[in-house]
Amino acid sequence: MKIGYVRRHLAEGNPMPLCTIGYEKRSLDEYIDLLLEDGVEVVVDVRETAWSHKPGFSKTAFASGLRAAGIAYVHVPAAGNPKWLREAAASHAECLALYRSYVRHHPEVLEVLSNALREHGVVHRRIALTCFERHPEDCHRGILAELWAEQNESEVLHLGPEGCKRLIPA
Repeated sequence: MKIGYVRRHLAEGNPMPLCTIGYEKRSLDEYIDLLLEDGVEVVVDVRETAWSHKPGFSKTAFASGLRAAGIAYVHVPAAGNPKWLREAAASHAECLALYRSYVRHHPEVLEVLSNALREHGVVHRRIALTCFERHPEDCHRGILAELWAEQNESEVLHLGPEGCKRLIPA
């Protein structure tokens, strides 16, 4: 854990930066190692349905693996990108644009996320939002983190986005 950074943030009365991380092209062990390297204490799963084809990343196994590493797991399905919205989009980029609009027109999405983050100590604990896509710009969690940080005058730190091709060309 980056102790100096954490102590400085807390001493200044600032909330901890909200982290995000994707598990695309990662094993559960690699994913957990990245979390531990950055001192993440709580993972907030923002998938609508916490299910994955990737071994270890479906809700029960995922929570168990994280717990074994000393990391708490919380699922916030209300923050997920709704299936109907994903199906309505003609492209991945359009899907993200629709989600951004959806969140702006449904403030309860950020309210539910904020409540979960506060409940799990976002001010003094290192929390990471998670979903599949490795790059936050390719994932709805990047939008959630950005909008939450704007509302809460906080920072966002994206963990380990490098290492695979972007879904949406930059």
